[in-house]
Amino acid sequence: MNQNDNSSEELPKVKTRVGEVSPWLSLIPVVVGTFMVVLDMSILMVALPKITQDFQATASEVQWLLNAYLITLVVLQTIFGKIGDATRRDLFYAAGMAIFLTGSYLSAKSWCISVFILFRVIQAVGGAIIMGNGLALVTELFPPGKRGAAMGVESILIAASFALGPVIGGWLTTNLSWHWVFYINVPVGLFGVLTAFLLFPPLGNVSKEPLDYIGVILLAVGLGFFTLAVIKGQDWGWWNRKTIWSFIISFAWLTAFIMRELNYEYPVLDLSLFKIRNFSAPMVALFFMSWGMAAAIFLIPYYLQDVLRLTAESAGLWMLPMSSVNLVVAPITGKLSDRINPQIMMCLAPFVFISGLVMLSNIGVNNDFYSLVLPFLALGSGIGMIMPAAMNVMMSAVPKEKAGMASGTIQTSNSLARSIGISFGGAVLTGKMNELIVNAGNRIPSPQEIKLLGLLAVKGNPLPLLEIVDAFLKGLHAVFISAIPIIVLSLIISVFFVSGEEHLRKVGTTKVSIAL
Repeated sequence: MNQNDNSSEELPKVKTRVGEVSPWLSLIPVVVGTFMVVLDMSILMVALPKITQDFQATASEVQWLLNAYLITLVVLQTIFGKIGDATRRDLFYAAGMAIFLTGSYLSAKSWCISVFILFRVIQAVGGAIIMGNGLALVTELFPPGKRGAAMGVESILIAASFALGPVIGGWLTTNLSWHWVFYINVPVGLFGVLTAFLLFPPLGNVSKEPLDYIGVILLAVGLGFFTLAVIKGQDWGWWNRKTIWSFIISFAWLTAFIMRELNYEYPVLDLSLFKIRNFSAPMVALFFMSWGMAAAIFLIPYYLQDVLRLTAESAGLWMLPMSSVNLVVAPITGKLSDRINPQIMMCLAPFVFISGLVMLSNIGVNNDFYSLVLPFLALGSGIGMIMPAAMNVMMSAVPKEKAGMASGTIQTSNSLARSIGISFGGAVLTGKMNELIVNAGNRIPSPQEIKLLGLLAVKGNPLPLLEIVDAFLKGLHAVFISAIPIIVLSLIISVFFVSGEEHLRKVGTTKVSIAL
């Protein structure tokens, strides 16, 4: 085995406005922007009851605070990644952070729910610029063979947001007000814009292709209606006309988009990228992993608050082992993915994650913190193993001039997977609860409902509380078990279609370990 390894070479510095600096310093604004956007997806959840009260809003109106943000994010990420290839990506990214913090400030100042939703869309436009170009920035800042650890940072941020969002949002809402869920983005965003201006070298501007506006419209409408159907399908009913027509419109417009891209000289999304084995296979593997991950993890705070009766802050603290282990595993896995066959980590990750799901499939009303540490560690480790390795393989496989397009496509795929995962988890949970409780509906029980049933139990009628807790637990167990086959699909794709050897040749590593 040849011991020459380009990972031992010194990382080349980049020229910025403050002089030559390490790419790790230039990564700071990428970290700030990505964490700010991903955290915003989960931090708002615990503030929604208070927002509903203050605005006297309906449940549907408040739900659109989440839906409008997510749909905008999904629709625009690929498009903004493409724009980043054709412009100064460093300045474009800084502009994205400026738009995001402006949308955050305006959201905190909202005077009615409809305006609030509009400001959330503005916020999401900035978020789409950030997420659509984050991986491309890493690719441009770090040379081949040096990107793995940096990709690990991306995985850390995504996993940490799931755990830290509820606790941060809970603390801010409880001790200050729901407005601070948005105000907190202003100083963070300003810091991000400043560091982007100072620490980014000139980046992007590697493609001179004009933007295909017809393709943009076709993609936006197609993805928008698909995301709408996924998000609202459970509320409307999966066989409701609105759901079916949303899917039909989506498939029609996406088919037209594909035909346009196959025949247009300057496509928004170059479909030939999917012919690259190490781009398409890891994307599909990560799609299924993100699907299963979102289905399981988004319900855990409900279990901690509804069944174990923890506060939102305490629930977030109990979930810290999940994000903490990711802080360790993700950068190690990312760095190893440039030295040994990344297929190894991508195949090991589903096994580890599934072990966590199996352990959680027996949780009940008497679990304490220590009984949940091991399954939480397993979930966090599984996420930390696959994400940086898969992202590194994908971004190393695509041409540099299409890095933004690829980055946006990857993030769009992951966002869709998380949306599908949350809808899937909610559908399995409520479906099981409806089997056990007549007219349970499609709602996940809230901590407020459980608290009221607890008061009823104290007054001598414990049956409603026992019934709903038992149904919720059985539904939760069904979600964890149902997520396992989805994670297995990720394993199958990784085993049979990802080429770790090809990745190592691409990044110039000659020290090659086990090949699967």
